[in-house]
Amino acid sequence: MRGLSSNKGFSLVELIIVIAILAILVGVMAPQLIKYIEKSKVSSDTQLCDAMYTAITIALADPNVISADDKSKDWIRDFTTPGADIHLYSGFYGSTWINCEFVRSVTETLGFNPWTTDNFEEGFKSTPGNASTGLMPCAKVNDTGTAFAVYLAWSDRTGHKEGENFNGDYTELEDSKVIFVK
Repeated sequence: MRGLSSNKGFSLVELIIVIAILAILVGVMAPQLIKYIEKSKVSSDTQLCDAMYTAITIALADPNVISADDKSKDWIRDFTTPGADIHLYSGFYGSTWINCEFVRSVTETLGFNPWTTDNFEEGFKSTPGNASTGLMPCAKVNDTGTAFAVYLAWSDRTGHKEGENFNGDYTELEDSKVIFVK
């Protein structure tokens, strides 16, 4: 008779032990998961900067842009002026700047117009180092005017959320924390 009434469920102590083990595992894994998520966001932002760099490079070599009689010539001048700092968001430009052949070429290659996008938080995913500022795409031209880099101000390519507003020159990008492509 004793064999028929045996209880085959878990005791309260066994359940508490299992819950404690799960809590310890979550506590150990959560920081690693958070780091992984931020690094994937940094990777996504690097890819978007690379796409912008490629689109601008194509526009600078486009014969239609070179021969255009509009603000395209100013864009070409900016991207070939030694040491130039160029903002790649709409707050700095008027309609004649963002409706020229250069911007049309960039838009065609990129798939969107970065100068009419006011909210880059939709495109850029990583966490800005300065929460009140947000991420801002910029470009920096080297000292000879022969190359440029696209970077995100207030970003941190290490994923530690310690971003900085890069104010150095083209050669100092390697030593900075910002996300960049050159």
